[in-house]
Amino acid sequence: MSSETSSPTPKRLYGGQAVIEGVMMRGPRFFAVACRRANGQVAVTCEEVPKSLRPDWQKLPFLRGAFSIVDAMALGTRALFWAAKVAEADIPKPSSSMEDAIARAEIAPVGVAPVAGIVIPGVASPNTSRVTDVAIGSAMILGLAIGIGLIVGIPYFITEVIGPRLGITGWWQTALLDGIVRLAIFFGYISLVGRYKHVRRTFEYHGAEHKVINALESGAPLTVETALAQTRLHPRCGTSFVVIVMVVATLVFAVFRESPLYALLLPKLPENLATLERILTGIIRLVVMVGLMMPIAGISFELLRLAGKYRGNPIADALSRPGMWTQLLTTREPDAKQIEVAIASLKEAMKGEGDLPDESHPDRAPMRESQTPNTGTVVA
Repeated sequence: MSSETSSPTPKRLYGGQAVIEGVMMRGPRFFAVACRRANGQVAVTCEEVPKSLRPDWQKLPFLRGAFSIVDAMALGTRALFWAAKVAEADIPKPSSSMEDAIARAEIAPVGVAPVAGIVIPGVASPNTSRVTDVAIGSAMILGLAIGIGLIVGIPYFITEVIGPRLGITGWWQTALLDGIVRLAIFFGYISLVGRYKHVRRTFEYHGAEHKVINALESGAPLTVETALAQTRLHPRCGTSFVVIVMVVATLVFAVFRESPLYALLLPKLPENLATLERILTGIIRLVVMVGLMMPIAGISFELLRLAGKYRGNPIADALSRPGMWTQLLTTREPDAKQIEVAIASLKEAMKGEGDLPDESHPDRAPMRESQTPNTGTVVA
């Protein structure tokens, strides 16, 4: 276990996510990934966050949210790819000795903060061409498609099918049913996947990530003992963001469900084509709902940002509470070894940002206060 007794309270936000047997932590400029290997040691890497070339208008409030989430997904996918490669390197291969591979790897001992640039045979760093942009882009598109399907498509079709059978025809009753179905699908999915052993392990690392971030933000020492004492819930969690998105989506979709826009897009058809008209109206409505996801994400991002910024404020806490409750499903209590991995990842990211001295890079001095602005919300 770590024996360090003090840690600085950073002037910037840190956040992260769980990966396969590990944790990714990030600041505004650097991100680190630490994973527990099969032999008990910790593999870690630290890279610069790919610079965003987005124009200024995409960084405006209520617009920046959707683009920030896309950037976060890309970074998270890179981290997941690297963690998967680490796990794959631990699988014995007939053509080589696993013991030799482990001996050749430059890996930090358990409980010791690792150094940047760890090399594992056969494992590329997250930003190298071996984890191609095509693969990352494909994974992101698949993830977005699944997310939109769960939040928009499936609830819409279920509501359209069962609503009339239940005698629900009014716009607000239909919107309420749509929201209930959306939440039921989400909570059912989380409860189902949480029953699998490997997913539970990931939820434990998710809890470890939150505990370490909470220890850092409270000014407590970055030790296993102090982190274990922290709550595993955090208001900036991506789970909270998803819950806010679902609530905001239900309200926005209620407004647009019976919008006059549909009459403009689809003129009234003859009575003998009433079925076709309903189908076409449903398709147009679904396309509009999918298009609304970008402003919905923007609104939700700003609400999440306010909840994190004014943590402790009664209104902000009330806004965060549903997401915090949901985190009881998406996190589990971690053990000390999982906390060690999360601490190793956070310390490496802090070294990159200059918030901790880095013995392996003595010329990387801590940044002055004027150089450490809070550049925005980092999802924890």
